[in-house]
Amino acid sequence: MNKNNSQIPYIIIVFAAILLIGYELYTAKLDMKDLGTGLIALLGTVVGATLAFKLNEDREHEREHAAHRIALNRVLFTIARQRNAIRFLSQEIEPYKTSFDRAFNFPATVPPPYKDLIFQFETLDFLLESDNTNCLYRLSVEQERFHQVIESLNIRNEFYVRELQPEMARLKLNNKSIKLDEIQSLLGERLYGTAINSAEIYNSHIATSMESLCNMQKEIWDVAKKQYPKHQFIKYIEKI
Repeated sequence: MNKNNSQIPYIIIVFAAILLIGYELYTAKLDMKDLGTGLIALLGTVVGATLAFKLNEDREHEREHAAHRIALNRVLFTIARQRNAIRFLSQEIEPYKTSFDRAFNFPATVPPPYKDLIFQFETLDFLLESDNTNCLYRLSVEQERFHQVIESLNIRNEFYVRELQPEMARLKLNNKSIKLDEIQSLLGERLYGTAINSAEIYNSHIATSMESLCNMQKEIWDVAKKQYPKHQFIKYIEKI
């Protein structure tokens, strides 16, 4: 119930009391002394009801804003965890400097599922009524981008373990020095091309997500501090 609607019962009570007093005066059933007493009682009722309403309203607003602050901190915490996850995945592939190394020497890895690293958009509806509506859309894009990183790694792992490694073992190419054009010829266009592309797509998603998560964290933190400048919000500090 909004503020105006919640005051309607009090307005009706006051209006009805005024009508009743007017009627009593008109029919001469009420003298001025009784009128004064009635008006004092009416004023007390109105003041009491108004104060009670204001107290309720303040409590409701505080609960609402507390929930908003929790929601913003929860988003910042999730972003921090996503950034930490991407940083860990980046460190795993970073030693493999070339496309060839990433395709054929970077081993399959099994990351945590990260299924709980999702933003609870239902708790952020209040941003739709603020100046930060587009922030929610960018946050949804960021969520999809993070899952793209995980999905691209899973796809690459599946191909590497089930197709590439068995074929390289069959051709006795593991731990063997071989030229680029030779391995391309031995593996064939499909296996070679998929090995290169799957590793490069994964590496590209990591780089993009690292940058965009950093920007998203700053944007959400700025939004939080703009709305609640006196409160503390989580900040991700990257370890060296």
